[in-house]
Amino acid sequence: MASGMISEGILIIASIVVAGLITGIVVSKVGTFEGYYTATTEAQKDKMLSKFEIIHVSQLNNTSVNAWIKNTGLTPIKGLGSSDLYFGPITSVDFVEYSTGTTPQWIFNGTNVDSVWSQGDTIQITIQDGTALQSNTSYLVQLTISNGESDDYIFSVP
Repeated sequence: MASGMISEGILIIASIVVAGLITGIVVSKVGTFEGYYTATTEAQKDKMLSKFEIIHVSQLNNTSVNAWIKNTGLTPIKGLGSSDLYFGPITSVDFVEYSTGTTPQWIFNGTNVDSVWSQGDTIQITIQDGTALQSNTSYLVQLTISNGESDDYIFSVP
């Protein structure tokens, strides 16, 4: 009889240890999932609050255009140098690198690349193409900021 109680005691202790281990694993996985969910939610919130609009694009000279872009979102936009710009005739739009020193390139006018683009502010960029802009041709300007939010603008060169 005493050996039966010892066996039962050992089984109860083993069951408690196994239950504790399983609980620990489940709790740690829930914590990992919670961290992932929180990061994903923050990224989605940032994207939802970050909005901008390309207001106007005009020809500067035979190889360059100026674009005015307004922050219409509810939050400041940071990391302007991480933005991607695409430019060209609608049939052959290409990625344009930021301030490479050679054309094609794009640069900020009067805005520091490390500055914060505040809500309601308008910035101006200059896009320098490697070839002359063609008259009676429709061009596309598309800007994508670091969180993936983008806007595009189609214009024609007279």
